[in-house]
Amino acid sequence: MAVRFPRRRMVVAAAAVLAVAVLVAVPIVRTNQRPPAETAAAAIGPSGTCPHPSFVTTSRDNQGEGRDFEPYYVHNNMWNNHNGVYAMSVCGYDNWYEDVTQPKPGDNGVQAYPNVHKDYDDVPLSRIKSATFGATTPADCSGCVYDVAFDVWVGDGLNNELMIWTDNKGQTPAGDKVGTVTFGGFTYDVWHQDGYTAYVSQVTQKSGTMPLGDFFDDLTSRGWAPKPTTWQVDYGVEVVSTAGTTRRFTFDGFSIQEH
Repeated sequence: MAVRFPRRRMVVAAAAVLAVAVLVAVPIVRTNQRPPAETAAAAIGPSGTCPHPSFVTTSRDNQGEGRDFEPYYVHNNMWNNHNGVYAMSVCGYDNWYEDVTQPKPGDNGVQAYPNVHKDYDDVPLSRIKSATFGATTPADCSGCVYDVAFDVWVGDGLNNELMIWTDNKGQTPAGDKVGTVTFGGFTYDVWHQDGYTAYVSQVTQKSGTMPLGDFFDDLTSRGWAPKPTTWQVDYGVEVVSTAGTTRRFTFDGFSIQEH
């Protein structure tokens, strides 16, 4: 079972979140001397679909930056990092990539979750219908451990997390497998423990439209959403390890459809 830590949003609206925002809101101090891992990430070069990024940031030591691309926020989100380097390049909320150099951590836990997300003011889950998405993961990634996933915070604070995994390499969700569901033509294994639910696609989904409303309805019908509202919907990659080599994750086509 992967060790799990909640993601903190960079855009802070509540005093409770302000108390923990220090984990991610510290600016990166840049120098002219790049460490070896950062040099390796830069050597990959720009993406063919994002040759001239408007926002570039390299994060380490749990100091992940982000930027608004209205109505979304792209975030180099770190909170449990062990010696990793995360180089984010953004052309837009629907066109960005992440060069990750992450040695295998001692705790085998998720180290970071680079993502794009939209913040909400405690809106009903019923307001959100679906989301388009696209993600390309490394073709050759021996020793890598990661999952590409939606992440939705249900109710207040960080007490109830819903995930939808679209791609998985070597990861196991928290909790127990309690069954399966089929939405939008894809079957998902359902994993659950108190305060956490993961729907894990049985096949890799590189792009498509995710019927978020179906998952919200299922979560609510099972009694796992005592307060069926949300303050954030994310999509990105949870990284455990790239075996110390630099690997690229590319994201495109993201948008949320609402009623």
